[in-house]
Amino acid sequence: MEVRRKETSVCSLLWAEINATVFELASDGRSVKTSAMSLRRCNSLFCSFSSAAASGMALSQQKQQRRVSSALFMERREKIIADLRENRNDKSLAGRIDPQVAPLVHFINEKFHCYVTSSSCAGRASLFHKGQVSAAVAAPLAQRKRGAFGQGTLFQTHDPFSDVEGAVEHELIPALESFSAWRKQQHEGDPLVYETELLQFKFEPMIVHVLCETMDDAARLLQCASESGQMNSGVISCSRWTSEHRKITCCITSLLCVDVALFAQGRWLLGHASFSSPEWKALLTNTVVHMNTLFHANEVRRSRFTCELQRRLLF
Repeated sequence: MEVRRKETSVCSLLWAEINATVFELASDGRSVKTSAMSLRRCNSLFCSFSSAAASGMALSQQKQQRRVSSALFMERREKIIADLRENRNDKSLAGRIDPQVAPLVHFINEKFHCYVTSSSCAGRASLFHKGQVSAAVAAPLAQRKRGAFGQGTLFQTHDPFSDVEGAVEHELIPALESFSAWRKQQHEGDPLVYETELLQFKFEPMIVHVLCETMDDAARLLQCASESGQMNSGVISCSRWTSEHRKITCCITSLLCVDVALFAQGRWLLGHASFSSPEWKALLTNTVVHMNTLFHANEVRRSRFTCELQRRLLF
């Protein structure tokens, strides 16, 4: 309202000055030179009046668009939060919020009306198999990440390995033996399988997708991410909600990752599948120990991100 009153006041003053100049032109006894100067001034004032009026209309239209955009965002935000309260519609592979990242997700959704989380993962270690076949049939949605030939997740944990030797002996080695037995039963000869098949033992850091009301809100969120070590964060989508309004999605994540290719192009990394051998045990043990350091660093950065949100955006 204050801005609108200022715009009206400026336009009124300009219009009054135009009227005064027109009155001068209508007065008797003016020289041609003076009348010409008054006419030029009248024209200049009229242009200023038109510009001020146009600016006021443009500002009013921008405000209207922001109100519509805000209404669309709030409607979407309320629906997402309602779904999350019922522990559904989180778009992560797990389809739910990991307990380790739940405090951060709830903090964002409860404290900031300009943000809402759409999916999240606390960070995890996993054995993951993927691969494609040459069949021309499109894979179902659940298979697209792993490929039609891929077995997907063979093992995963969102917590550090509290017992390194026990995890290697009782979780990783049995999972590898089961995969090896399955793999021996598969027919060879598909060149696409040879080119794309991969069994990975990997660590992935925390990842949180956040819908932002405006690009300014996204910029403030990403500054908090950068200051807390989430250096791989950014705007990953600016797709259209409607013809005039965009859906802005930020990804908050870091570079804390490791990826060991255990099986590729039909061969095991160590040349054999004797997983209880000293070589395999040493490889798996050293990798697990390193992943534990990444789990710790991931937790530290998650806490720092929460602190940056509190420090920069709440106070």
